[in-house]
Amino acid sequence: MEPRDKRDLPEVVAEILIEQHAMRADIAGLRREMKEEIGGLRREMKEDNAALRDELRTGLGAMADTFNNMTNAILDAMNRGNARYDDTGQEIALLKARVGKLENPAPDAA
Repeated sequence: MEPRDKRDLPEVVAEILIEQHAMRADIAGLRREMKEEIGGLRREMKEDNAALRDELRTGLGAMADTFNNMTNAILDAMNRGNARYDDTGQEIALLKARVGKLENPAPDAA
């Protein structure tokens, strides 16, 4: 049995080494591309995280302002109600005094 291809061993080894070198170069290029892609993704994630933090801070600040405004409105309403009750109490005291004077006139007025 005779080999069909009559290339010699050094030629075959040289071809294998050339292919191996090309494959290593391709793999190195792919690694560089992956590192660049990963680096880009990391930058995007950092930017997105920063934007989300800013949105969260803004949202929490707005929520705190809304809560403060609602609390102030409730306190104002309570204070107005208390003032109305205080005024009503004073009016009742004045009316009681007037009724008392009408029911019991002073002795020198008669």
